[in-house]
Amino acid sequence: MGLFDRFRSKKPAPSSDYERLSALGDDPDAWDELDDDALKAVVMIKCIEYGVSQDGARIAGLFALYRQVMARLDVRDRLELLTKFSSMTEQQKGQGHMGLMMFLAGDDNPAVQSSAALSLSVLFDPEESHELAGPAFVIRTLMNRESDPEAQGNGLGGVLLLGDKRVMPLLEAAWEQLSETAQLAMTRAKSGFVSEGIVEFWLNCLESGCSESVFGSVVAAIAKMPAIAQVPMVVDFERRFPAYAGGEPLITLSQTSFSDYLEQIRPRLDILEEEESEPKVIPKIFEIWRNPEQFRGLVG
Repeated sequence: MGLFDRFRSKKPAPSSDYERLSALGDDPDAWDELDDDALKAVVMIKCIEYGVSQDGARIAGLFALYRQVMARLDVRDRLELLTKFSSMTEQQKGQGHMGLMMFLAGDDNPAVQSSAALSLSVLFDPEESHELAGPAFVIRTLMNRESDPEAQGNGLGGVLLLGDKRVMPLLEAAWEQLSETAQLAMTRAKSGFVSEGIVEFWLNCLESGCSESVFGSVVAAIAKMPAIAQVPMVVDFERRFPAYAGGEPLITLSQTSFSDYLEQIRPRLDILEEEESEPKVIPKIFEIWRNPEQFRGLVG
């Protein structure tokens, strides 16, 4: 019987190994004695328990346990835990998805925060049958984190990396309410795929107006995209929400070469360049998009 199956009924099925690990998760005095593998197993179980039960009484203990995880495990190990938990959740058709909140709200690393936001967006179980319920929930949650604008921006950057144009109006509404610190954090989101939705989102932000520092950071985000891309195309696609709904999780709508796409957005870039003050930064987009291979490994 899998770990998730134990929580489908009111009482978990008996298992000496499960009971032992769960009990260790409730005993802070035992955490220092756990080796790394045991600690990983314990935190997975406690995330599953919270994710399935959504029992608020578990939150304080889970946060304390996750602080132990951050003190002991490096970012790579924590990302592996997140990936494993996300995979288990997808296999279980979204059951336990709220366990991802621990990674989103409890971790202090930008990569973990961003990845957790993306995972929760596609694995959220939409009771209302609203296709974008996942991204909408994550955005609402992050908009309540004004006290930690870096984490807020990192998480919203993860939602941005969904790349689906249907999500962008939700993010544009959120962007207008963000502090400059949160906006700057959001501009640091990056992907190995150049999404048409992401480029258009950033162009809309530039056209709507922003501070000088944010303007420069948004331009840099657009400029470096082809130089860090794994696929030499600008792709327009839609994700399946939730990812386990059936069929392909990602549907490609179109693919455009970097040079052709640059020509498509040139009129908007020309206007932005004309309106920006010296020293102008928009030309950097043209420079890198025309010769992305020349800049590969130099920007990131």
